[in-house]
Amino acid sequence: APLSLPRSFLLSSRFEQSLNLIFDYTKIPYHDQLETELMAVLALSTAAEQTAVLNLYRRLRQYVDDERNHVWHWYISNLAQPARLTENPPSRLVGNPPWVVYNAMAHNPERQDAFRHHAGQRGVWAGAHLATQNDLAATFVATCVDYYLKPGGKFGFVLPYAALRARHWAPFRAGDWSLPESAGRGRTLADLSPDAWNFFAGAVRPFPWANSSAIFGRKLDTANPAAKVKPMPLAAIQRVGNTEAVRPRMSWEEAKPLLTFTKQEQQHTEASAAYAGAFRNGATLFPQPLVVFERPDAWIRGRVYFKTNPGKGRWKGKERSSDVEERFVRPALFSRSLLPFGTAGHSYVIAPFTADGTGLTAALPPEESAAEFREYWNRVDREWREISGGRPPRTLLDRIDFQHGLTAQLGGEQPVEVVYSGRPPTLQDQVDYHGKLSAQLGSEQPGKVVYQRSGTWLQSCVVPADIIADGTLNWFASAAENELHYLAAIFNAPALASFFRDVCRASDRHFQMGPMENLPIPAFDAGNAQHANLAAQSQLAHQRVAALVAEQAAGRRKINRDAVLRDPAMQPLLNSIDQSVRAILPGYCS
Repeated sequence: APLSLPRSFLLSSRFEQSLNLIFDYTKIPYHDQLETELMAVLALSTAAEQTAVLNLYRRLRQYVDDERNHVWHWYISNLAQPARLTENPPSRLVGNPPWVVYNAMAHNPERQDAFRHHAGQRGVWAGAHLATQNDLAATFVATCVDYYLKPGGKFGFVLPYAALRARHWAPFRAGDWSLPESAGRGRTLADLSPDAWNFFAGAVRPFPWANSSAIFGRKLDTANPAAKVKPMPLAAIQRVGNTEAVRPRMSWEEAKPLLTFTKQEQQHTEASAAYAGAFRNGATLFPQPLVVFERPDAWIRGRVYFKTNPGKGRWKGKERSSDVEERFVRPALFSRSLLPFGTAGHSYVIAPFTADGTGLTAALPPEESAAEFREYWNRVDREWREISGGRPPRTLLDRIDFQHGLTAQLGGEQPVEVVYSGRPPTLQDQVDYHGKLSAQLGSEQPGKVVYQRSGTWLQSCVVPADIIADGTLNWFASAAENELHYLAAIFNAPALASFFRDVCRASDRHFQMGPMENLPIPAFDAGNAQHANLAAQSQLAHQRVAALVAEQAAGRRKINRDAVLRDPAMQPLLNSIDQSVRAILPGYCS
């Protein structure tokens, strides 16, 4: 039976003291007058309170006798606090809510559904391809401010750095966290105009470690007709530094002089009309122990002998040695091999490519010339199905491409679910989201430009069309090779490095589509002298980086981003690129 207590008892100013007394009496050896003594000490005002508290005491006494009293004091106290705070909300609210993203709940679909529902009701849910990044912390803060803070009260919460800039936090930063009118709670509006604190890339003890922030605000009094009822979105940010050791138990008056506050300039951002939406995310080449290897052990008579890459977690120790026909192997590029204007090499992906190499096939080729691949793919596909346990993506092909799950939808099988906000997903939505490998096949275009989705600095290069970009990269293909080099020059321009790093991130680690959604890159115009110069300098830079990579292969130097940018032969090229970039994007360069 559930434990129950009268509301009057829960809201009493002596509730915590009374609860402590009840638990103290569960530890006293039982005698006939014990319950009478407890009731006398508690001095409860009504017969209903006395009956309910006495029943609670007897239940807890039984738990103690059965040696099961481990968490009940904590459990009852924590269940009571929400009711107490709702009845008498404070004027100040401070907290460090749980940081849990939607994708981290993949093992619990019911919890994901509940999270999505509550975030949507609060207006803090970002849908479409941002769905998996939604953070529970946004819903937590919005709910706490609604239920547990007085109108006009102030709040401060420690949040991920992404809360300051990331697109999936944009609904939260707007400050309108109202429930639907059917909930009967009125509007919940927050004024976020005070400066937020940015702890990114710095340890500011005793504050949370790097890649965090603190956001402050005030709950607007929407019940007062004379009050301002338009929320102020987050607009001002200060970077916080620690000049000396701040101790945890210092008062604010002691700690504040030891901290540095630097106002961060809020730069204007604007999406590129030409390229926002033009780039795509690369293929999900996972799990690597099944489909990826670094270099062949041998390449003999049309067959490739290899050992797949090691894995992590459940895939640790699952790598295998095998061989397949060479037409089922294609070069693949991961961000780990990316350099400015070049690559330090590439990996290989194994997949059921069609005979002409322009697509993928779910029906494995029956001919004898594909016997080795058929045997290999059946084996690894069976292993994927066993580990996935029937959950989508159900086949290994669906895992690395998803396009076949979409195609099968028209025949009855449901594809992998994609979450969108505000409307059901259209077929085109799912086409855009799926087919990340097959979309890169069969192109007659000369190549593609790629950049990495995560990292400290943005890096980019132009690669041949037959190289498969992995999901750690975003890519764009064009029939005009000069357009690809034009974009690579912009992405690698030293003058834009700070803008990409500080403004274009979707979170503390990820660029995602930020470069095109925040920087108005103009469409390539071959007749524009600055555009043509960027393309020409990029081509020369690619040639120089290829030479540096060859020197590394010969053992004469180690190549990385710093080595490329500091190379004496690269300096005039980078200077020329910066001049052209400053001419076409003058307000965004440092």
